[in-house]
Amino acid sequence: MYQPLIKFHPYPAIITQVLYIFGIIRCSYYRRLLTKTTLSSVDISILFRIFVRLVHKYIGMIRNFWEYLTERRTLVMRDHNSENIDWKINITPLALIGSAIALVLVLYGIVLLLVAYTSLLDILPGYRTKAQRLNDQLTESIMRIDLMERNMQEVIAYNEAVTTIMGGSTPTLHSTVMTDTIRYDKSRILPTRADSLLRAALESTTGEYSLSNTKPLKAEAAMFSTPMRGTITRNFDAPESSYDLAILSIDGDDSVMAVENGTVVMVEGAADGLCNVMIQHNGGYISVYKNLGETLVRKGQTVQSGSVIGRLTSEAKKENLELGFELWRDGTAVDPERYILF
Repeated sequence: MYQPLIKFHPYPAIITQVLYIFGIIRCSYYRRLLTKTTLSSVDISILFRIFVRLVHKYIGMIRNFWEYLTERRTLVMRDHNSENIDWKINITPLALIGSAIALVLVLYGIVLLLVAYTSLLDILPGYRTKAQRLNDQLTESIMRIDLMERNMQEVIAYNEAVTTIMGGSTPTLHSTVMTDTIRYDKSRILPTRADSLLRAALESTTGEYSLSNTKPLKAEAAMFSTPMRGTITRNFDAPESSYDLAILSIDGDDSVMAVENGTVVMVEGAADGLCNVMIQHNGGYISVYKNLGETLVRKGQTVQSGSVIGRLTSEAKKENLELGFELWRDGTAVDPERYILF
């Protein structure tokens, strides 16, 4: 009995299974080797010869495939009637594949050059042109500058109020709706007889100016900022289907601002050249701004409370217009004066 030379534990040689899978050794011989845990020198010799045969086989297959790729073929163009050869070319499959790859690379390079140095992308549908992108960036920059200016004014007013308090005086509260053009310290003005009469009328339980006649806001009502600095010229009247407020700008400031954070869901142009903007807010609220001569937002844009979304006048329309403002909640028009302190 022969002595084993190499011990494979716990399985036979992996090369045996590989040769069986590729059909190089027979099933009966493979089963006999599979039952062994050791391989003799005879088995190793047989497996080595089989492995060499396998290598030669696949080397021959690779050689045949290479000869197939490099074998010359003639591409002929003949006349259908006379069978005369009009044109022919000798080409190999490898050269044909290489030519196709080279053509694809050349086309790719040409497309890259056209995209980089021409306005090819501007004519593609759905792609925003360079002018449109610059306009969007300019609009966003204007809105950011306007917001920074408003924040700076608030900081300056806060610092002035702190300075006044530290000096022992009472600070003047400035209205966020109307711009006060009178430049003097109203905290030092002594009350007049008219002021006393007005206060008595406000504190009385009856009368036109009595505070007891003021309609209180609902507890669940949301408070929004004003859409524009101005005065109300037409009120909300649901029975007459007048759902908007008419606000007239004052002091030449016709900037229209978003009343709350939200998303622009509609920017619509009217027949008279004016535009309407609709913004959706949290809680089921929708605000509508009408009669805008110039819009600074686009559909789908997110806006912040107090940011400028447009103006009443434009370069083409210089007349002083009224802002039409509507406020809707869950699909029903509501009185904006119950939610906004004008």
